[in-house]
Amino acid sequence: MKPDHRFSDTALFANLFTTLAQAVIQSLSQTPLGLSELELITVITVYSRPGITMSELAHELGVSAPQLSRTVGQLEAHDLVRREHNQANRRKVNVMRTAAGKALAEKQMTLVQAKLAERLAGLSAADHKALADHLEATIALLAKVGLVQLPPPGADGCDN
Repeated sequence: MKPDHRFSDTALFANLFTTLAQAVIQSLSQTPLGLSELELITVITVYSRPGITMSELAHELGVSAPQLSRTVGQLEAHDLVRREHNQANRRKVNVMRTAAGKALAEKQMTLVQAKLAERLAGLSAADHKALADHLEATIALLAKVGLVQLPPPGADGCDN
């Protein structure tokens, strides 16, 4: 007999995603350098996945190739990312992070972490540990089915 769950797996995931997305978007609302939310999310995505191809990035962000090309061009003008032709396949273009892009992404992620810490301050130490353990297990399971991609250990991807 199947256990009785309040929510289905997909409903739980949607609820978790929506809650975390709201916290992140609220923290990103004060965009530095006059960047749009798309530009900032692009910098953070490239930070998390240095060397991602333009087509993978467009797919991950849910934007068209021309829109991404304009966005990446604007970010290159701010020295936040750079494009490189893939050495193995010159038809592919990889997007790399720069030192300035890395610093910006880390600053934004620190703001997000502070906002989440503020919201979780009412939890006990035991609750914090339980939450961390469950989130770690959730991320590992989502990575297992390809919903999230974990960076390889020690991956930096920043050449300058």
